[in-house]
Amino acid sequence: MQLTRHTDYALRLLIALAQSDGTRMAIADVAAAQDISRTHLMKIANQLVHAGFIEATRGRGGGIRLARDPADINIGAVVAAMEPDCGMVDCAGCALVRRCGLPGVFARARGAFADVLGQYSLADVMEG
Repeated sequence: MQLTRHTDYALRLLIALAQSDGTRMAIADVAAAQDISRTHLMKIANQLVHAGFIEATRGRGGGIRLARDPADINIGAVVAAMEPDCGMVDCAGCALVRRCGLPGVFARARGAFADVLGQYSLADVMEG
């Protein structure tokens, strides 16, 4: 299973914000440091704001920062927020769907993946 670039960038943004020790950062600065499109990172930041992981302030002295302590930001929750429809396969239209056990296997695998991610916080990944 591979996460989308969107989720990868969201995790990178959160790590950069955690490293800033609560200082507000400009999206343009993070985008330049990470070599990510500023426009794309703005969309990601907006999604993270709506999910409650970061807060944003506009205007002079504004920027983005974590909305919570890194220990309170669960990696599994971030991935779930960024990839709500994270299916491994699309069985729609498959002639074998009624005689195939793969969807159940993939569902268990996806559940195990989510369970492992749910065991880690942003603070945990900062240590390594």
